[in-house]
Amino acid sequence: MYTGDDFWKNYMEKWWEKDLIKKWEKNVVIDKIQSNGRNINLEIYDTGNKNAPTIIFAHGIAGYARLLLPFTIPLFERGFNLVVPDMQGYGYNEGLRGDFEWNVHKQNLIDTAKYARSRFKGKVVIGGASMGGPLAYAAACEDENFNALVCWCLIDFADREFMINETSTKRFTYILIPIFKIMSKLFGKMRLKTYRLISYDTLTESDELNKLIKQDPQAGTHITLRGAASLVLQSKPKKPHESFKIPTFIMQPGADEMTPKYYTKKVFQKLGSKNKKYVEIKNQAHFPANMKPYYVWADEVSKFINDL
Repeated sequence: MYTGDDFWKNYMEKWWEKDLIKKWEKNVVIDKIQSNGRNINLEIYDTGNKNAPTIIFAHGIAGYARLLLPFTIPLFERGFNLVVPDMQGYGYNEGLRGDFEWNVHKQNLIDTAKYARSRFKGKVVIGGASMGGPLAYAAACEDENFNALVCWCLIDFADREFMINETSTKRFTYILIPIFKIMSKLFGKMRLKTYRLISYDTLTESDELNKLIKQDPQAGTHITLRGAASLVLQSKPKKPHESFKIPTFIMQPGADEMTPKYYTKKVFQKLGSKNKKYVEIKNQAHFPANMKPYYVWADEVSKFINDL
């Protein structure tokens, strides 16, 4: 079993593909940028073609850049440059694990886009998986120069129905907001186990894998009170879905219990984009514990971007 900085290799060895480790070691370059007054870690996939489309891809509340290899390596192999950040409080960044706010992560993505545009010359696409999807949407609402949005799930954290039905706090979510506000001001850096608020039990279809992610020192095992409060208080995007015009591709696992397809379809139907596509991949969990769905993902994303 791998530990410490190499913990991510456990997932590749047992559930995804061992070759992903070698491919990462061969192809990915690490860089850092300043965002919100802190350094954040970037993982750069450079095809050598500066004019190829570049995808900025955001991790979710449980993840970090290197946990996304099943998504990113297949895209790289289809000719895309990628810039994948460890957002504040996650991955190989300095500082307290889980210490972030929604608006901080949104700014991390906007700053990552600036870096991508300075390094590469082709189309720039923003996207994300799980919570990374709505974060990417929020960033695209404030930076309209993206050529497309590509998401693995796209829920609306400002949707009361979702927050009441799908979070651990259920109907108490909004009742607790005033308490969260006060607590986050007084004890903002106090941390909770993230999966006490948002269950990780349906993150994948493997109980063993779900438990392992809870032990990962780079993953989203903890969240500060101010981070938890921001998911409700800051997550409403500046642009309603009906006014969003950027071409949008969404893939949704059909058997997803963590972010059920009902909520993604709800967002998709609202989107004002004339060029939008929804693809459901049947009988798959939120993050499938096998590689086949990720190759379907890469093929569909590749076709969507190349057809722009």
